Amino acid sequence: MPSASQLLKTAIDHHKAERFADAEKAYKKLLHIGGIAQPDGLRLLGALYLQMGKKTLAAEYLGKAARLLPDDPETLTNLGIALGNLNRPDDAIQQFKQALTRQSTYVPALSNLGRICYEIGRMDEAEAAYGAASRLDPSYAPAHVDHGNSLLSQGKYREAIAAFHAALNLNPNYLSAMVNLCTALAHAGETAQHQEWLARTQSFLEKTVQADPDNPAMLNNLGVVLRQRGKPKEAIPYYQKALRLRPDYPEAMVNLASSLHDVGRLDEAIEMCRNVLRLKPACADTKINLGTYLQERGEHPQAVSLFAEALKTKPASIYAKWNQCLSLLALGRYGEGWTMYEEGLGVATMRGAYAPERRWMGENLNGKRLLIRSEQGLGDSIQFIRYAELCKERGASVSVFCQPPLRKLFSRCPYIDEVLEQNPESGFDFHIPMMSFPLAFGTEVESIPYKTPYLSPGEKARAKWRERFDEGSGIKVGIVWAGNPREKQINAHLIDLRRSMDLEKLRPLLTLEGIRFYSLQKGAKAAQIKTCGLDGLITDFMDEVDDFEDTAAIVEHLDLVISVDTSVAHLAGAMGKSVWILSRFDACWRWLQNRPDTPWYPSARVIGQAKPGDWDSAVEKVREQLLKSLRTTN
Repeated sequence: MPSASQLLKTAIDHHKAERFADAEKAYKKLLHIGGIAQPDGLRLLGALYLQMGKKTLAAEYLGKAARLLPDDPETLTNLGIALGNLNRPDDAIQQFKQALTRQSTYVPALSNLGRICYEIGRMDEAEAAYGAASRLDPSYAPAHVDHGNSLLSQGKYREAIAAFHAALNLNPNYLSAMVNLCTALAHAGETAQHQEWLARTQSFLEKTVQADPDNPAMLNNLGVVLRQRGKPKEAIPYYQKALRLRPDYPEAMVNLASSLHDVGRLDEAIEMCRNVLRLKPACADTKINLGTYLQERGEHPQAVSLFAEALKTKPASIYAKWNQCLSLLALGRYGEGWTMYEEGLGVATMRGAYAPERRWMGENLNGKRLLIRSEQGLGDSIQFIRYAELCKERGASVSVFCQPPLRKLFSRCPYIDEVLEQNPESGFDFHIPMMSFPLAFGTEVESIPYKTPYLSPGEKARAKWRERFDEGSGIKVGIVWAGNPREKQINAHLIDLRRSMDLEKLRPLLTLEGIRFYSLQKGAKAAQIKTCGLDGLITDFMDEVDDFEDTAAIVEHLDLVISVDTSVAHLAGAMGKSVWILSRFDACWRWLQNRPDTPWYPSARVIGQAKPGDWDSAVEKVREQLLKSLRTTN
């Protein structure tokens, strides 16, 4: 009979050669020998079961080994991995930390601690563990990638970029580093670098797939890169092939769902997400994706529940918080929504850190200088600058730092003392990002400050445009049919595709007698006036418009503004001008699921799509209302 050492060597040889059945038999023989062989047999058999995917057996044998080897960091780490596989994250973390008390520099324990903390949303702990692992073993590229992923999930894009570059310096063809670097560069706004790395990664993947056409992981990654390059339709066949080769590949299913959504195949995307959840019921990212797709169908209660479930697994997920807040606000649940809105904005992904010690959240403002800082879009700034009046009533001196196109207009606001061209580092007592006002003031649907007008042009702008409008008969109507396409931001671009239309859709309005139409459209789609042959029906001054004060002076001369959901709609509402807002089916949260009126702007009427993409019926409603207006004025 072979000795214990000979039997151990044979078992390990089988194990290394992946002759798992032979290795299992040999390890079990070691257990029968007992004595000094017992701990080795237990830990190695447990490791074998771990490698074979036999989760329960792995945890059983590694647990027995750990009781005999309480000071062995490798055994404790493997036990932690096994417990994590059984969805026991807290027990797993305890084992990883136990291993680190035995050997604080044990990189596998740090890496696995980081991984499981990352999976359950404890991002600060994940970052600390991954960072320590990458510092202890700077030559180990996977540690840098893991660290980069944890930084990426927290919106620390610059640090994530550095971590991915560190991995690529060690291994220039490290695929996950390349793919995730592309994501980090996109979020950081590094457009040129992003496009360069996308092209490089796509080229690498295409060569890899050509050499190994039946590799599901490579096919999936190529799809990811194509989608990032704005080519979701081209990505779909690669995901589909990956799934033919490996039907239970949840990552490919999630990515396929994203691309199906991008090309408008929403029902298929939803069903694909549900397929993923059948395989991985606890997958938080899939629940977040499914929730966002249900938002587009107006199913906000279901979406809220999915985001809440995701947050149980990943409590730090900005994406779950942000999307949950949008559904809560759309449902009018402002008390919950504004708190979640703040949490969703409260990291660098959307807001960043700025003088946190002077952040205003309700303190006495009498005699204090308050800096209000714009954020997000122009329409958001126009909507929320109304809160300057409440601050002024509390005795504040109000300064505003905003986007350049709004500076002149905001300087005319009676509640603003100063409009700044640069973001100051000092000279103020408190500051507040504009989107935090509703939380600070405890705004509910019933308590929205709705007094208008709160914006108007100055006399110089009025005089500039007065002569362009005669006092002739007819109703004067301004029109906007498209927003900013934001083509470099895939999610924002998809929203714009849903909220915008082609000018041709408005032709049924433009032929009505007794109405004079004026374009308020900026950007590339303004050219449709000529390309659609409608220049004889629409007056267009927009090439002469320098900023929003000019636009406000034009709006002042109009009887009505008809606009898709853009900043001009907000401007008209803030001026107290009658405005009809053409809203996509999955309405922005502020229109309360396309309620016909809006508490934000008393002069506004919301006309929503009857079904996704259905502008024709919405435009027909507008036409009917215009005909009623014409009959009233005649």
